[in-house]
Amino acid sequence: MKKINFTKMVLLAIFLVTVLACDKNEVQQEDASENVNSVTDEIYNTKTSGNLIDAVYLGRNVTLLEVENGKYLYDVDVLLERNDFSIPGEESNRGVYGGGNWPNRNVRWKYASGVSQDLKNKWASAMNTWSSQLNFTFSQISGSSGDYILVQQNSSGSAYSTSIGRKGGQQIISVDPRYYGSGNVVHEIGHAVGLIHEQKRPDRDNYIIVNYSNIRPNWTSQYDKCSSCTPNGTFDYNSIMLYGSRASSSVVYNTSIPAMTRKDGSIWNAQRSYLSTGDKAAINAKY
Repeated sequence: MKKINFTKMVLLAIFLVTVLACDKNEVQQEDASENVNSVTDEIYNTKTSGNLIDAVYLGRNVTLLEVENGKYLYDVDVLLERNDFSIPGEESNRGVYGGGNWPNRNVRWKYASGVSQDLKNKWASAMNTWSSQLNFTFSQISGSSGDYILVQQNSSGSAYSTSIGRKGGQQIISVDPRYYGSGNVVHEIGHAVGLIHEQKRPDRDNYIIVNYSNIRPNWTSQYDKCSSCTPNGTFDYNSIMLYGSRASSSVVYNTSIPAMTRKDGSIWNAQRSYLSTGDKAAINAKY
């Protein structure tokens, strides 16, 4: 009798372990699906938006979204002023495609007032990523002369840069550290040293589908490809400059429907942990 009970107990234990393992797998699978685009993509959160305007920025024809305070949004997280671009037909030499390089990969910078220790830590980590992986140096300054990045903190849920490449004079990287980590700061430094978003590549249609039907009208131009840009290598799903498949409710009608997919309909996460091989190749080609 004892032997029979022991056997039953063993079988019951095996059954319980199997059920718990199945439940655990189901939870993990659900978590994995929920985790898509768990990294927050960088965005300038507009308070108001106005007209779409045709402009020339970085030597290329672009469409900009007019936002508050006389600013203009390009590519979701690049905030421009009127003197950063020209209107078609307007004589101007504003902007060189890709922006200017930082001489000898030396980026000058300083903090704006009110920057928290949290953001300072994230900025330090981001600088270390660029210095350790691509030999950039970052020189902190105290004055306001020459070309430099002003590291600024905002409380609007935004992360943005005011230039692609070295602008000349002061340019800004602004981050709300409540929502963005050091990897997002690495992304914004990428803009400041001359990188555009991976999804803007002229050959992107060979790799991804942009679901324009789910993107709000004022935001569709932010997903337009740069048809006259010269891509480096092949499309890089690991690029720190690539957005995730999904977008926020301010950008899309339905957040459960991805803004971008692979050609086969699958989706991907934004990667904000390291500079990819493609990112490094693009910088080395530029510098």
